[in-house]
Amino acid sequence: MAEAQKSTLVRDTSVVVILLLGAGLVASILAWILFGSPSVDNSDEAVAKRLAPVGNANIGEPFLLDDAALAPSTPATTPTTAAPAAPAETTPVVAAAPADPGKAAYGKICFACHDAGVGGAPKIGDAAEWKSRLQKGKEMLVINAINGMTGDAGIMPPKGGLPSLSDDDVRASVTYMLAASGEEQADAATPAAEPVVEPPPAEVAVTEAPTAATPAADANDGRGKEVYDSACFICHATGVAGAPKIGDVANWGPRISQGTETLYSRAIKGYMGETGLMPPKGGRMDFSDEDVSAAVDYMVTQSQ
Repeated sequence: MAEAQKSTLVRDTSVVVILLLGAGLVASILAWILFGSPSVDNSDEAVAKRLAPVGNANIGEPFLLDDAALAPSTPATTPTTAAPAAPAETTPVVAAAPADPGKAAYGKICFACHDAGVGGAPKIGDAAEWKSRLQKGKEMLVINAINGMTGDAGIMPPKGGLPSLSDDDVRASVTYMLAASGEEQADAATPAAEPVVEPPPAEVAVTEAPTAATPAADANDGRGKEVYDSACFICHATGVAGAPKIGDVANWGPRISQGTETLYSRAIKGYMGETGLMPPKGGRMDFSDEDVSAAVDYMVTQSQ
C-alpha cells in the first residue's frame, strides 16, 4: 500500500515540473516573436553613462570668516566677567543674625521661677523688684546667679539648677532679664570695685539656710527632711506659686490620692497645673531622683 502511494506522489510531482518547464518555454518563444532578440550597447559612452552617479552633493559656496565676522566675539566676554560681581556683593547679606544667647539660656531653666516669681525670684518685667536687687550692682547679680544664694526674699540655686549652663550663659540670661525689665543701663551703674564684695553674700547664703529651714530638727527624719530643708521649704512652707503647704491635709489629700509615683514624676520632671508651677526638682538639678523622692515621702508623711 505504501509503495503505491509513493509511485502516485512521484508521478504527480513529475507532471507538475514538466508543465512548469513547458510554460516557461512557451513564454520565451512568444517574447522572441514579439520583441526580437535583446541587444546590449557595450560602447564606451554607453558604459560610462551607466556607471555615472545618480546625483552630486551640493555644499554651496565656501564660507570665509573675515575680521568683521570675528569682531563680536570680544565684547561677549564683557558681560560674563561682570555677572559674578553681583552675587559676590549679596552673599554677606544672606547671613542670618545670631540668636540672643540670653533669651536662649532663659528659656532653658530660668523661666521656671522668674516667669511666675517662684521662690521669691524677681519676675521678669517687674522693674521695681529688679531695681532693688541692682543696688549692689549687676556684677553681684551675676555672681549670685552663678554660685547660688539664699536670702531674705528667697533662694537662688546655682545656675538656676542647671549646671550645664556656662558662666557666660548665666551672665547673658541676667542681662536679658534686666533688659526686659527696663534696666538696660545696669552695666553702666555697676561699680568697678563691686566684685570684691563677693565673699559676704556667700557667707550669708551658708548661714541663712539653716535659719530659714527650722521646722523641727529631728535626726530620725532622714534624707527626706534634709532635702526639704535645703530647698523644698521655699515653696511648700508658705504655699508659694500654688505649692501645697506641708501639713495641709486638705491640699495634699487629692494629690496623694493620685499615687506616689505620680508625685515622684511631677516633682522630678516638673509640672504646670491649674493651681501653680512645680520646677523640675524644685530648681535643684544637683539633687538625684532618689533625693527628690525622699523629700516627697517626707512631705506626704507630714501631711496625712
